[in-house]
Amino acid sequence: MRRVDVADVLGGAVLVAIGLWYATYALGEYAYGTARRMGPGYFPTWVGFLMAGLGAAIALLGVLRRGDVPRTPLRPLLAISAGGFAFAAIVESAGLVPAVFALVGLATLAERPYRPLRTLLLAAVLSVLGVVIFSWGLGIPLHPFRWGA
Repeated sequence: MRRVDVADVLGGAVLVAIGLWYATYALGEYAYGTARRMGPGYFPTWVGFLMAGLGAAIALLGVLRRGDVPRTPLRPLLAISAGGFAFAAIVESAGLVPAVFALVGLATLAERPYRPLRTLLLAAVLSVLGVVIFSWGLGIPLHPFRWGA
């Protein structure tokens, strides 16, 4: 047992870093405006500062409480990361449907036992939802398939 909860301290520190980066980026790139006449940078700046404040609170509470160092299982971390990278690498060249199948196929390797039928069914449903919501509904130029591209 450690004197501090390492997971909360590290998680809070990451939230503080991301929140401060987000807020400073918004302040540097967008007009801030005033409370009465908000500019495009007003809301993201406050969201970043709010995120940093919540992260600081989580880290502070982690310092005040005892905890164990969390063990990170390697298999789920690698499988889910590989799925995200595969999606990013495939979506432009092969299309949305093959990218979703690659994402789901790799990410479900994280669970035991591996269930291929459930994986195929999940990939098919998410592919249909992705095409309907993003391509048709929102008009995002993601082609379901790219033949010969």
